Amino acid sequence: MRPSITADLIQGDPILRPRDAAVYTGLTRSSLYRLVESGDLPRPIKLTKQSSGWRLSTLELFIAKHEAEVSS
Repeated sequence: MRPSITADLIQGDPILRPRDAAVYTGLTRSSLYRLVESGDLPRPIKLTKQSSGWRLSTLELFIAKHEAEVSS
C-alpha cells in the first residue's frame, strides 16, 4: 500500500507524481491534466519516459493564485 502524503514526507521541494499531486490539491488526476491543457497549470516535469510530476512549489503557487482570484 502506498503511503499518503503527510507533512513528514514533504521536505524541501519534492516532485509529486500525479496521484500525490491530486491528493495534495484535492483534484482528480484528469482535472490536473485538463488544467495543463488549458494553460492554467504548468506541464509536469518529465522524469522518465513513463513518469512525470510537479514540484510542490508549483502546486503551491497554483493554489495561491486561485485563492487570490476567488477572494478578490
